[in-house]
Amino acid sequence: MARYGGKVIIFARVLSVVVLFAINRSSSGAEPPKPVYYPNRINFTNDPKPFAVRVTKFVCTKTPYERTNLLLCKTVLRRNQPTVVHIKLHVPMVLNEIYFKLDTYYRYNEYRSFPVTLHTEVCAYFRNPSDDPMSRQAMSMALETMPQYMHYCPHGNTTYVMDYWLEEKFFPKSLPAGDFRFDVWLHDRDNQTLFSYQTFFSVRRRGVLKSLIEW
Repeated sequence: MARYGGKVIIFARVLSVVVLFAINRSSSGAEPPKPVYYPNRINFTNDPKPFAVRVTKFVCTKTPYERTNLLLCKTVLRRNQPTVVHIKLHVPMVLNEIYFKLDTYYRYNEYRSFPVTLHTEVCAYFRNPSDDPMSRQAMSMALETMPQYMHYCPHGNTTYVMDYWLEEKFFPKSLPAGDFRFDVWLHDRDNQTLFSYQTFFSVRRRGVLKSLIEW
């Protein structure tokens, strides 16, 4: 009987420690991140488009980073599914300013600048989002592909683990056929790279396109 009584006492002590930890955690004042409110989000559909998109690869660039640690960057080609990149990025510091820069390139004999660009400070944009076509498209894509990280600043002080992909529904109504490259650069106020990558993809016509680009 004494043996069972000892086990009960040990269990009670362990339980009390767990309860105390939970109480301390709940009273520490830490609040979960607040999701970004964006009522003008695009609801992407799988309606057919007059072109097909095929992503050939994602490449993480500018490595190694001085202020963050890229633990994983791996492209996976999937049959009958969009190509995906597995990313694991450790950001040790707290960030209240994150600058995002997107440049698009179209390949002739070599890649040349294409007139689709975006440069914004992410934290300010989350607080006061713009509804210009490019910003709205990028914001809606991010909400669909990585909703767990779409919250108001601060960011950082964590390890980001995500799968990112592109598919036809994310693109505007029309695009010229050919080979493209997206260059994405996230940096801090000192222009120190936090994360950087390139996306290589091709667009192939399924019919006659009405214009060069139509949102």
